Amino acid sequence: MAQATITYITDDLDGSDADETVKFALDGRSYEIDLNKKNAAAFRRALKRYIDSGRSAGRVARGSTGRIAGSRTLFSQLDSTEKDRFRRWAKMPNARRIADARVQEWMKAGRP
Repeated sequence: MAQATITYITDDLDGSDADETVKFALDGRSYEIDLNKKNAAAFRRALKRYIDSGRSAGRVARGSTGRIAGSRTLFSQLDSTEKDRFRRWAKMPNARRIADARVQEWMKAGRP
């Protein structure tokens, strides 16, 4: 039997469909944010002045999964029961990569 898994990435700012995950670091902490093309461009424009004036400190170390070392999403921190409850609430039964904003929304709703 064939099986397909569909992963939806949601823009962390406005909840629309995201096109990419933007990774960045500030004050020694690494971050990821899922953004659509418009919001990703706005993010890069906002930082351009600082990037152009700064100096490169090299690449950020990544683990074997491609994630920035030490970074964890809110979804990855949930236990298996909570992940199942979230997926039912979000109507995303097979989703594995979930934006932190979506998990925060679920948490604010009382983790139904």
